[in-house]
Amino acid sequence: MSQQSTERNGSIGAATQCSYTFDPARRTDASLRTTWECPHPAHEESDYCVFHMSADERAAHDVDSADVAERLLDNLAVDDPRRNEYVGASLPHLSLTYRQVDGDTNHVLNFQHAEIEGIDLTHGRLDQGLNLREATVRRLTLEDATVTGDVDVSDAVVEQFEASEGTFREDVDFSGVTFTGSVDCTETRFDEGAAFDGATFEGVADFRNVSSAGDSHVLDDHLTFAAATFHDAAKFRQASLGYVSFAEATFEASTDFEHVDFEGDTRFDGATFERIADFDEARFDHDASFTGTQFRRLAEFRGVRFDGGSRTASDDVTFENAVFEDEADFKLATFRFADFKRAECRGELNFDRAVFRARADCHDLAVAGVTNLERTTFEEPVVFDGSTFGGRVVAQEATFEGDADFVDARFTRRATFDEARFRADVDFGEATFEATASFCGAAFEGEANHVEQNASFDGVAFEGDADFRDARFTRGSFRGTTFDGTCDFRAATFREAAAFELVPGGSDSYVDLTDAVVSGGTIVEGGAPVPYDLTRATLGDVRLEGSGDGHELLDHFRFCLTEFDEFDFSDHHAYLERNDWTIHDFVENDATGSYAVPLTNETIEETYRKAQDSANAVGDTPASREFEFKRYYYNRQKNADILLNEYSLNAWGRVKKTASVGLNYVMQVTCGYGNRLPRIAAWTFLLPALFGVLYVLGGPFLTQAGSIVAPGPDTTTGEVLFNGLYYSYISFSTIGYGDIGPVGWAAKLLAASQGMLNGLFFTLLTFTLFKRVLGGS
Repeated sequence: MSQQSTERNGSIGAATQCSYTFDPARRTDASLRTTWECPHPAHEESDYCVFHMSADERAAHDVDSADVAERLLDNLAVDDPRRNEYVGASLPHLSLTYRQVDGDTNHVLNFQHAEIEGIDLTHGRLDQGLNLREATVRRLTLEDATVTGDVDVSDAVVEQFEASEGTFREDVDFSGVTFTGSVDCTETRFDEGAAFDGATFEGVADFRNVSSAGDSHVLDDHLTFAAATFHDAAKFRQASLGYVSFAEATFEASTDFEHVDFEGDTRFDGATFERIADFDEARFDHDASFTGTQFRRLAEFRGVRFDGGSRTASDDVTFENAVFEDEADFKLATFRFADFKRAECRGELNFDRAVFRARADCHDLAVAGVTNLERTTFEEPVVFDGSTFGGRVVAQEATFEGDADFVDARFTRRATFDEARFRADVDFGEATFEATASFCGAAFEGEANHVEQNASFDGVAFEGDADFRDARFTRGSFRGTTFDGTCDFRAATFREAAAFELVPGGSDSYVDLTDAVVSGGTIVEGGAPVPYDLTRATLGDVRLEGSGDGHELLDHFRFCLTEFDEFDFSDHHAYLERNDWTIHDFVENDATGSYAVPLTNETIEETYRKAQDSANAVGDTPASREFEFKRYYYNRQKNADILLNEYSLNAWGRVKKTASVGLNYVMQVTCGYGNRLPRIAAWTFLLPALFGVLYVLGGPFLTQAGSIVAPGPDTTTGEVLFNGLYYSYISFSTIGYGDIGPVGWAAKLLAASQGMLNGLFFTLLTFTLFKRVLGGS
């Protein structure tokens, strides 16, 4: 027997009361504050009662464990609370299986500082309170037992604890207990609070299917393991827990919380998981906190549900400042208000097909591995501002129903948002993409009537390639954006407006808008020229602006088969006039060179036709005339190319093409395809003067007006010249008064041709004049 202090009251057999006393002064860890004296009668052959005898002394006096158990039950019938005190006792294994331990009073069975081989209440019932504080119990068995009183085992040492299918009706306190062996609480029920705070579990701790109840708003109630240490496996699979706390707990081996139903508030603040933490398919019905939790290995939260409670003042689940040193797997998880502020994940962060039904705060999140947001759904706003993604970001087919904030985020590896849907506003302002950023097929839908840009990439630095192919924007902004690699907007759509104002990067870049649709907005050419490829693109009410030399503005846009859908060229007349209305010239750099359609004479002709149609549609007559001129000019160049390079063309085809080229040339030279009124007017009124000069040269050009080479004796040279001009003009106008006629054969040919040219030039003049007056094409 281990005792703190004993005194002899006389010789053996003379004692009437047990002489055992417990002096707390000799135990620095004792909770008792005064000396305790044993109230039990001594054995007739000993100075001690059967409870304080040593094992050898009990054996010597034929006192077995059944005798001790019966004496203990007899004491329950005594109306003296001290008769239930066994402080410092040295007890054998007490078998109380199938027994109902129920005294006449509710006095607590007090075994403080006792050393007990075992207590076995299997299938039994204990209606007394049980105090085992600071005791040492080799085996505590409450399997399928019902305990209706309070149980206090705080700071005890328990080797084996078995309470499977047991029921505790009142509070249970195992705080500070050291469990040197296994703990079996499978299917145990705690109707009130059960505290394991600061407990140490050196063996397997099995709490599978355990259940706890009570008031979820009483934070010190229910099941608590605060600051507990689990040296071996901790099993809580399919448990049903009310309020439960594992704050500052340490799990040195694997943990199993699969399918656990956390019915009340749950706290894992500051906990440490040294091995796999398995929460698959768990359900958190109220608030859950993992603030500052350390996950040293895989953290599995697959299919978990964080439903939160009715309170909205705090987050439904928080991982603020949590550290995941390995993978954090939240695949198929469901969240309400979720907080990952300043969390750190040194492995992969997996939100594959997870659903966030309320706001998600991931401010300053740091992920070193892959961030998987594939098919993740954010039904309310989500904040990733200031976050750092050290590995790939995979957000294919992710859905952002609320605003998405990636302001000042850093993506150091490839970021893929292909087919993602941003149904509200999204802001990547000042973010940095150090590798390829892919938004292929992404939909930036935003709010159709929103006055601001619903998709903002203002100030973003794309240090790698940026791929926005087939992306759909309501309003997109790229002001102050830097593209160091290729910038691909092929087949992208800006339904309302786009804003481009790029700044110089570390290398040449260009914006590929092939087949894109830009319905409105502005494109500002900043300090460093960045070419824009608008091949087959559709431009609506888009304004092109330049902050540098306006003469070079349009040289940075490659117009090739571009659809000008009511594009207003009148905003750019000054630039166009300085550039001779040329829109297809394109200044290349080291990033350009691979185009969907080459700039041939045929495509240039079609480009100007489209530009002409657009100018007509908005009533921009000057632009329409100039683009028509360019169109016919490149039509001739196209046909000339065919004549020179198409060897399969037959003879009749060559004749027709030659005639077409010739007529085109005549139309250009004479009237500028009906767009040069001064030119055709000059031809019409000055061409006869040229013929008049020929008429006075004499020889084969001789007419009755005479020759300036040999004028008559009564005629001066000036009169001859005047008469020659007079004859030329009346011939050209087909008046033919007959007072002067041709004499030489060349003069006769010229006179005949002038009649024919009259019809041609006056027709061209009339045609050009009417086009000028009516504005037709």
